[in-house]
Amino acid sequence: MQVTPVSVADAVADELRRRLLAGHYLAGEQLRDTDLSEEFGIARPTVRVAVQMLVADGLLERGRGRSAEVRRFTASDAVDLYTLRRPIETRALELVIEGDHRLDGIALAMDRFAALESDSAWDVVADHDIGFHRAVFVAAGSPHLLRTFDDVGSEMRLLIAQLRPSYGSVADLAGEHEPMLLALKARDLSRAKSLWDMHFDESEQFFLNLIKERTL
Repeated sequence: MQVTPVSVADAVADELRRRLLAGHYLAGEQLRDTDLSEEFGIARPTVRVAVQMLVADGLLERGRGRSAEVRRFTASDAVDLYTLRRPIETRALELVIEGDHRLDGIALAMDRFAALESDSAWDVVADHDIGFHRAVFVAAGSPHLLRTFDDVGSEMRLLIAQLRPSYGSVADLAGEHEPMLLALKARDLSRAKSLWDMHFDESEQFFLNLIKERTL
């Protein structure tokens, strides 16, 4: 089988994406083409291609003739993310339960989430949180819903990375998802929707409170 080589621009974009989602850069921080060109030892046009990929992902912003900046999130941005996420994830739940789809991938994601050490890095914890929800979309079997979630998931991860919220423990955060999995296993759509609504409400308010604190 022929393996498609990864371009230099793709590799740089992947590394910058990793840094962004790990909270390496601050909101609004500038990423200058010249600095990145020197750091990675590549031509500026290649840097611009890599940066444009992240602009398209909603992780960076770039005005005409300006350096790229790490995206800033406002309260309205957070609300808008959940406005999109709620209906597509609810539909994924319906497809999983009404279609009696297998839950192996969701259960595995839950096991991995619950197995995290208490001192796990925040970006790793966030990856497992997003991973649990993504597994629901994979189980739903809808490529379009999954693609939409992946798009919004990148922005969610950046939001999480920038705010770096503190939970009582990794176990507490993972534990919030266990009843959600149980509702799926019971094929109880009403219970699942109720738990997901509660989870969305609490998460959205949590981020809104953190954004408010950062802007005071």
